[in-house]
Amino acid sequence: MASLGAKLRFVLTAGVGFFADGYLNLTIGLGERFNLYFQNGKVPAVDSDIIKGGLNLGMVAGQLLSGVLSDVLGRHTIYGKELLLTIFGTLMVILLPWKGMSVQSVTAWVAVFRVLTGAGIGADYPLSSSLSAEKSPFGSRAVQVLTVFSNIGLGNIAASIVFLVLLKAFEGSMANDLSHLEWTVPYKQYVCDDAAGQRHGFTEQWKDFREYFNELRHAKVLFATAASWFLFDIAYYGINLNQSIILARIGYAKGATPWQTLYNTAVGNIIIQAAGFLPGFYVGIFLPDRIGRVRQQFYTCIIVCILYAIWAGISTQSAHTPTAGLMVIFALSQFLLTVGPNCTTFLIPAEVFPTRVRGTAHGISAAAGKCGAILTAFAFGTVEDAISLEGVLGLFSGVMLLTALVTLMIPESKNHTLDGIERGELYGERAAVAELSSSENVAYFNDNGPKV
Repeated sequence: MASLGAKLRFVLTAGVGFFADGYLNLTIGLGERFNLYFQNGKVPAVDSDIIKGGLNLGMVAGQLLSGVLSDVLGRHTIYGKELLLTIFGTLMVILLPWKGMSVQSVTAWVAVFRVLTGAGIGADYPLSSSLSAEKSPFGSRAVQVLTVFSNIGLGNIAASIVFLVLLKAFEGSMANDLSHLEWTVPYKQYVCDDAAGQRHGFTEQWKDFREYFNELRHAKVLFATAASWFLFDIAYYGINLNQSIILARIGYAKGATPWQTLYNTAVGNIIIQAAGFLPGFYVGIFLPDRIGRVRQQFYTCIIVCILYAIWAGISTQSAHTPTAGLMVIFALSQFLLTVGPNCTTFLIPAEVFPTRVRGTAHGISAAAGKCGAILTAFAFGTVEDAISLEGVLGLFSGVMLLTALVTLMIPESKNHTLDGIERGELYGERAAVAELSSSENVAYFNDNGPKV
């Protein structure tokens, strides 16, 4: 049994990638608000969408590739390598060679290296989720998985705080011149033990994947975890990548000077993060073991659907809704988004699939989510110009309703152990269904594994 110190170190180590995800996703939305390479400091909608969407594009590739590799080669072999991509991509964005570059070149440079950064961040999703589910838990399994994932919230609020500090530091100059881990026990037990001389390559992994998901009920669950994450991320990233735009639309980010506008934007972001986003993570951590994963996701999606519809209605010019009222509904919807699907779309794929396909299935589900993020990142500006913020909110309301409906296809994993999930208990089975026992697994690989 691992010590408390070891468990805490694991939670902190596994959460680094999610902190980076939260930080880097929000900073681009803040930073592009004062990109001086564009006319009047305003980034055109298309360039803005390209810059914001690049990270999510890379995340899809990272999630899919890492998910498969973690099942084929084991978690320890892959874990940690993805951080090198994240660090390199981030450094290349920071070290952009400004001198002599056209505005188009700036867009291209930032987008390309955010794709690379995203590949590193995305790879962390299936790895950290699988490791968190399979390690000796810090609290319950759900608490450990969601505690690791909650670091994304810390990354978000850290980005807002850093942005605010930088604005204060350069207030004077801007006023004068604006342009101035190891193989886990479940993996050893249910897949293979490298130390025992077993081999698990791509051929064996494809066989496991095909056999498991050839059953319609299993395939339906993978579709549901992927579809719910895809739909949720359309609304989630549509709001989060464009918080600065939304704050401006509801009247909070206005200021007498360019600096004051940016300052109000930074403060508004911190208010939304502190009042809605970050508390949502820490409330959401404790709900799965009390009300169940499916209920947590379903009911919060329904409530957010209703809130977005109300928000769309009271955002019209004829409604004359005070800015304070719009900020309250903004923060409340962020809180419920985070309490519900932001936690559960990550947790559920880490639990409902057996060990032999867990990394791959989580990678597919996470990549589907990032496809939703890419769609909204590249389309939000254009769609918002066409149908206004009220129209976008109405669209997001419908998306959240679809997310709730798809959620009903997912079996409840509350009170089921990993061993029970391996034996098909989520589907009402009590005996082993498609997986060999640990001893049989050894014999299987000795007899059928690829020969060296």
